[in-house]
Amino acid sequence: MRVLMLDDSFEFDGSSTADRPMGGAEKAFANLATALAGRGHEVTAINQCTRRKSVNNVSWLPFDSPRPPETDVLIAFRKPNLLQEQDDHKRRIFWLWGAPKILNQPANQALLEKYDPIIVFTGEANRRAWKSWRDFSEFTIVPGLADAYLGDQVPMPAEPPVAIVTTHPLHNLDAIIDLWQGRIHPKIPGAELHIYSASLAKAASGGEVNKRLAPVFDKAKAAENAGVRLKQPLADSKMVAVYYSARVHLYPVIKDEYYCSTLAESQSCGLPAVVSQFGGVREKFDLAPIYERVQNGLSGYIAPDNDAFVNLSLELLDDDKTMYESLSRDAKILQSDRDWQTVAIDFEKLFK
Repeated sequence: MRVLMLDDSFEFDGSSTADRPMGGAEKAFANLATALAGRGHEVTAINQCTRRKSVNNVSWLPFDSPRPPETDVLIAFRKPNLLQEQDDHKRRIFWLWGAPKILNQPANQALLEKYDPIIVFTGEANRRAWKSWRDFSEFTIVPGLADAYLGDQVPMPAEPPVAIVTTHPLHNLDAIIDLWQGRIHPKIPGAELHIYSASLAKAASGGEVNKRLAPVFDKAKAAENAGVRLKQPLADSKMVAVYYSARVHLYPVIKDEYYCSTLAESQSCGLPAVVSQFGGVREKFDLAPIYERVQNGLSGYIAPDNDAFVNLSLELLDDDKTMYESLSRDAKILQSDRDWQTVAIDFEKLFK
């Protein structure tokens, strides 16, 4: 099949996943393109890359490039307006990444009505959150994991113990730092909290601080004596070592997040998670995606309140590794069996 994949978000290509840290959406786009090409399809990926390049048999083209003269399948990623790029496709697929409420915007409703694409969601929670005005062809295809996260390495937690945070600083990082500094670190003084944030790490190295991030940056810097460290995110090949050496992944519930890519990756490495519902119990549709990533009580815990968040974190950071070893074992068994070849096969079923 001649497959055209379209994304107009950021600058990256098929080699970027090996060279630098990337967002979950960008990695998904690149990894699916590679997997489809590996299965014999003729794949053209058009996005905001800066030059033409062939990577793993995928033709990567800048967004202003002419479209291929003939295409069998169009996969429009994230934005429904990409569905109108060409008129000769036998199959149109819209691959949603994020909140489905965008589909009910009037302009996007008109595009869905006109092109009647197959709509692909990243999980059942993602699919159930959409209130459609009519029936469309809808499918759930859970994203895969990069090969780096599917190895048979054995977790080797570092000493002193390390907790990590990978979510955006504006997603309750200030609350996590407060609990760490006030209630967790005093009980385990040697423990460290490693915050993986490109913007905060850049600021810590002397770069300009975004005004919106200045309060949380100042709070993180002030907590250095409590073991808080700002870290630059890494490419998958190196980030995997971070997950294998940490003791717990601290993760806040985030409204309108439907896949939680770093949580999927850390779980596949056997890193237990403690998820916090800051601000009280969330609506059930906010929690549903988390339950798809974390097997509550088996691969981590979804803490109902701050006390539970603190106590569970303390137990996972404690010298007695009983809880850590149990959750780590089950996380690796339950969460590390989906590669991008499997995802490509699922997409192929929609090509016919």
